[in-house]
Amino acid sequence: MFSKHSRYSFVVTNKHIYCDYANNHVEHSRVTQTCRVSPYTAIFFSRRRLSTSFLFLNYSMANLDIKIKIANTLGTLLLIGFQGFSYSSWFLDHEAGFHGRDFIIILVGLLQLLLIGMTIYQWFPKAPKDAFEAIGYWYLLITALNSGVAILWFFHLNIFAFVALLWQLATLFFVYHRLRDYPPRNGTDMTFVNSPFSIYTAAVFFMTVWQIFQFSDETKRHPVVHTVIVILIGFVALHLVDYSHRHDWVYALTTAWILLDAAVFLTGTPHIVSLIVVGILVSAVARALIPNWLERINQRFSRLTSRVGERAPLLGGH
Repeated sequence: MFSKHSRYSFVVTNKHIYCDYANNHVEHSRVTQTCRVSPYTAIFFSRRRLSTSFLFLNYSMANLDIKIKIANTLGTLLLIGFQGFSYSSWFLDHEAGFHGRDFIIILVGLLQLLLIGMTIYQWFPKAPKDAFEAIGYWYLLITALNSGVAILWFFHLNIFAFVALLWQLATLFFVYHRLRDYPPRNGTDMTFVNSPFSIYTAAVFFMTVWQIFQFSDETKRHPVVHTVIVILIGFVALHLVDYSHRHDWVYALTTAWILLDAAVFLTGTPHIVSLIVVGILVSAVARALIPNWLERINQRFSRLTSRVGERAPLLGGH
């Protein structure tokens, strides 16, 4: 009866709470607040009118646990601190003009900005409590692993750093997979909850696959290896934007940006393949976004014309 991929909402009135699911909208003249709970909570309650005792339960669950908020704040501070430590030499040795490394600097800066926004957004009442609970303390673990990778690489302990990178990727995939059950309700959720983990997962996935072949001189600069890496990274991104129900255009666009950066350093066949894959991913992102944009424009135009139609008889009467 209930799907774990569904979103459930409880409309709170002065006397009762009405459960709404599967896009069945509930309207009431005395609605004061709309609350959302996870599907695992909603499964225990009737679709019809609920008792007022659940009203106080819903209010008690309205705010995110303070421990999770503090953990997320600490995680963001760790991430910014150690990423700044990792890329400090890039800034100190930066030459005039735009170079290949600047692609990564821009991507890291955007990721940090979004994660700062996520950290601030979690303190607002309208933040998606269920999505932040799904993230839980995993975000702090991800940033702690990121810090460990940065320290181990600084001391040239490459094998241990790679093992920590694998753990970080596994944890990111776990959180990314959990968030599929909590699609964004609006643009704010998309920007500050879902998008940061799409960008982070895409970046770490590329970094991990690339690092696998950096331990051997034979594979480190081999064009066939580079071509295979580019195709593999591109295939995963294309699947997530074209064939997955999430249509994760943020992941695909992040991958396209990374491969465009890789094309700056690569030559020959890997360079050409990188540019082709970037073009494919950009066209896939366009296919995912343009229909939604056209639908929104059409809806707004329809509402505008309906309003004009309602006012036309009144104007004609004068």
